[in-house]
Amino acid sequence: MSQKRKSSIGDLDFEDLDFQYCYSVKELELINNYLRVNPNFELINRKLISIPYTPIAIEAVVHEIARQLGNWNVETNKDGLGIVTTSRGGFDFSDTNLQKIQAPDVAFTPEDTFLSLDEKQLWSFEGQPFTPIFIVKVANIKNSEIEKEVNNKIRKDYFAHGTSVKLGWLIDPIGRNIWVYKRDKNGSPYRRRQPWEDLDAGDILPDFTLELEMINDIIDKDSASDDDKEEEEDVDEGKKRRKRIDDDDDDDDGKKRRKKVRKDEAECPYCDLEIKTASKMAKHINKMHVK
Repeated sequence: MSQKRKSSIGDLDFEDLDFQYCYSVKELELINNYLRVNPNFELINRKLISIPYTPIAIEAVVHEIARQLGNWNVETNKDGLGIVTTSRGGFDFSDTNLQKIQAPDVAFTPEDTFLSLDEKQLWSFEGQPFTPIFIVKVANIKNSEIEKEVNNKIRKDYFAHGTSVKLGWLIDPIGRNIWVYKRDKNGSPYRRRQPWEDLDAGDILPDFTLELEMINDIIDKDSASDDDKEEEEDVDEGKKRRKRIDDDDDDDDGKKRRKKVRKDEAECPYCDLEIKTASKMAKHINKMHVK
């Protein structure tokens, strides 16, 4: 461990932070307030761990999950609201005397927990630790190493012995993968893989179902431009094909070719363009003919 020390909070050198130094909670709060244009940090066993920014599509998915959870919170809990937090809302997930302040992408803390918090718990990390009952992690699981790292974080940190977390979702929007984390009767975490479909939170958050339609729209934006290019290519190719067919309309080979086209493709009912798949046909009609 580095021997470099800070004599007081006022002597912090924000331009030359020592990532091996064990900063206090107050120092961590000052650092986070100052570094507004840099990644945030988590405090793990009194060590600063840099948390990188996420791409806009991942953050859009996080926002959509938080939006739906917030709407459910308002619509369902009319007599008293729980608290929905995102990646700026930290909790102390420590199962030892050393703090482990981390922020799930989305979390839900019930009303009774929130109302029981004292001033220190509300406005700092110096009070008695508390944790949410529900967390969500959104990540691009590119390979088995990332999956292992995220899985360990959820199991060993969020679901650590003594935390209040009862339900967790790991959502990989790019791979369209979902893992659901719960506790067994002994309190130990386990997970199950779920199909890519609307997700029910069960008894933990009664009547809350995450609808994936908007998330699918976010994911599919990447492929929308590619589909437009393919459609333009299909239009050009369709025009060329019709011209070739018209040129030898009385030819036996032309009749065979038309037969093959009709077998492999469908014609648009509005413009007679041959299109290969039903999804492309729907997009073509919606774009070109629906006003």
